[in-house]
Amino acid sequence: MKKTSSSRMAPKKRNTCDSNSDIISHVPGNILEKILMCLPIQDLVRTSLLSRKWRYVWMKLPQLVFDTTFYGVLDGRTHAELLMIIYQVLLLHHGPLTKFRLSLSELESCPQIDQLILFVSNNDIQDFTLCFWKGELYKLPSSLYLCSQLKHLNLRSCMLKPPSGFEGFTRLLSLVLKEVVIAEDVLSSLISSCPLLEELALYSSTSLDSLEVNGPNLKKVRCDGHFRSICFTNTSRLANVEIYSKGVREDPFRSEEEISSSVMLLESVPVIESLGLDFCYVKGIAAYGVPTTLPTTLNNLKNIELYEICFGERDDISVLICLIRSSPNLEEVTIHAFTGATSASPTVLDFSEVHGCSDVSVNQLRRVDMKNISGTKPELEFIKLLLAKSPMLDTMLIELNSESVADELRIVKELTRLRRASPQAEMNFVHQDED
Repeated sequence: MKKTSSSRMAPKKRNTCDSNSDIISHVPGNILEKILMCLPIQDLVRTSLLSRKWRYVWMKLPQLVFDTTFYGVLDGRTHAELLMIIYQVLLLHHGPLTKFRLSLSELESCPQIDQLILFVSNNDIQDFTLCFWKGELYKLPSSLYLCSQLKHLNLRSCMLKPPSGFEGFTRLLSLVLKEVVIAEDVLSSLISSCPLLEELALYSSTSLDSLEVNGPNLKKVRCDGHFRSICFTNTSRLANVEIYSKGVREDPFRSEEEISSSVMLLESVPVIESLGLDFCYVKGIAAYGVPTTLPTTLNNLKNIELYEICFGERDDISVLICLIRSSPNLEEVTIHAFTGATSASPTVLDFSEVHGCSDVSVNQLRRVDMKNISGTKPELEFIKLLLAKSPMLDTMLIELNSESVADELRIVKELTRLRRASPQAEMNFVHQDED
């Protein structure tokens, strides 16, 4: 019998990639797509040179973004040349386009944009951003209102006028409008016709007399502009509210209707967790007298941020104390102090007694940020109150805006001597110009 050789060589292990291939060509499709979607559009186009497999991948990606990064590479191109490049990219694109962003500093309103939106509307777009930074307002074409799959809409410097028969964006989750011209009743109707809407942000330099926000699924709302009256209805899930009026302290409100809308605001958001207001709404709440507590206890409120609060104004402090007293689970407070000329009341001798806050307790408060503090007696008395009433406090940040180093040292020395209910509470001091 012929003896079998024991020195037979094991078969040579075959390389995953043959000699005519490259590693990059074997990246799984889903990973490849995620990598490409992190790149700016100009780098996406260049990837077609990397390998045979990559040649046409970018053309099938579900998103196209033309923003400042895109323009930075093409700096010096005319407006017409920029549009032509964007057109060429769109013509080469194949397959669904779920996200489209066009936000260029040099982009101007022009009729040619209509064709871009028409292309987008025919591709099941879900996330659409269109921002103009110069030139006239852009009137949105009717094709935009045919985007029935829209989930996210972000517009700047546009005119919104839905055609008759428009029934809303039934799948929309977020709506951001900046300097968008739209009739008040149309805006209210648009909001209510988006039943799934969760986030709403309105930024406007023009005045709106009355706005009704009706959203059963709304969770976050920011209104930044001249809104004289805002009414919240059917907003039982609203957790985050920010309203800033861009008004002036001398004449924040002009009618009883505006004042009453401020009072009703907090009654319409029973599960609110975060609240941001400026002095206009604080004055509105105080207009008919400040109660000891609000009609509705804000059990879920964790964070309060107030802008341009004057500690020399009794109304401002009374509303602030009322909000704190009505929020038993408050964890964070941020106050931007106002130090300009006001009808400030005389320096109080007993802050706690004058403002009726001897019974205030903030048992869950963990962080306090005091901004633009100049060291007035009422400011220091309020800080003293929080330190004495907050057994769980971890950090208090004081941003100083005093006229001299000597004043800052005086303030720091005085505050560091105050009694603290929380043994672990730390006080940090920074100058206003510091980051």
